[in-house]
Amino acid sequence: MRISRRSAIDVGLLVLVNAMWAGMYAAYKVVMEKMGPVTVSAWTFLIAVFVLLPFLFWERRHPTGSLSLGSASAVPGSADRSLLSARNALGFLVVGVLGLIPASAFLAWGVDRSTASNAAIIYLTVPIITALLASVMLTERMTPVRWGSLFVALTGVLILSDFDWRHLQLANSKYLFGDMLVLLACTSSSFYNVSCKGLLRRFRPVEVLVYTYAVAFVVSLPILHWAEPLSLHGIRAYRPITWLALVVLSVFVWGLAMVLWLFLLKRLDVSQASVSVYLLPFLGVVISAVTLHERITPTMLLGGAVTLAGTVLITSLEPTAA
Repeated sequence: MRISRRSAIDVGLLVLVNAMWAGMYAAYKVVMEKMGPVTVSAWTFLIAVFVLLPFLFWERRHPTGSLSLGSASAVPGSADRSLLSARNALGFLVVGVLGLIPASAFLAWGVDRSTASNAAIIYLTVPIITALLASVMLTERMTPVRWGSLFVALTGVLILSDFDWRHLQLANSKYLFGDMLVLLACTSSSFYNVSCKGLLRRFRPVEVLVYTYAVAFVVSLPILHWAEPLSLHGIRAYRPITWLALVVLSVFVWGLAMVLWLFLLKRLDVSQASVSVYLLPFLGVVISAVTLHERITPTMLLGGAVTLAGTVLITSLEPTAA
């Protein structure tokens, strides 16, 4: 199998994106010690907007520059890009409210109320939910190659994880509420991926992120005031590790990683790109080995190789309608 240069770049970027996403579970665990899920989301989206603003200003001033993530020729005329048009305003509102707030707040809340093993298993539904939504909302065809790649990648994750199925507690009533929250977060994240495809036909990736994050932050404010009122005393109680975790979430997980992710969604079908999510467990193991000196077993390496093979197959063998 000959891999084209474009496919190699896509796979490399998908690995980089998932490497940045791999730190989100630990970061959510840390921030949830000092704040509630809505507060976490509000801080994350607010900081992420400020992180992404320089990229937005750069693209506005240099639309065809080397750092631009969307060519000027690929962006429609100004009439299609007006934020005041009902089509665009409604699009950003729906994507921001349904695709971001639950994806962040419910994931933070669910991780805090469930176990790491449960959350890891449930998160395996993201590519499947995304593929189903894409086939319904975007009429993307799930070909045998795409289903096969999804199966190969999922098999790799199960080999890598070596889950003890007898001791999983998905049905344990103690964790049921947290498990349902994680599943809702997965559905919301899948909805965001699919819904952004339409916006990316009219706006550049950084624009989509900044506008949807701004909507999510503004809508979060009344919820925050009602459910988790902020106080100066509460903010002063944040520890340095809390702010560091917020930086990881805002700058890397919801910032730079999402810029690259939406760039890839312009180049690939949603169902193709979503298979790479199965790289998350393997990359988490690699990061733990590097930072915490944890041991990598041959089984883990085999699982990671199989998972990567599934990502390579779907980006190399399948044509894209993007």
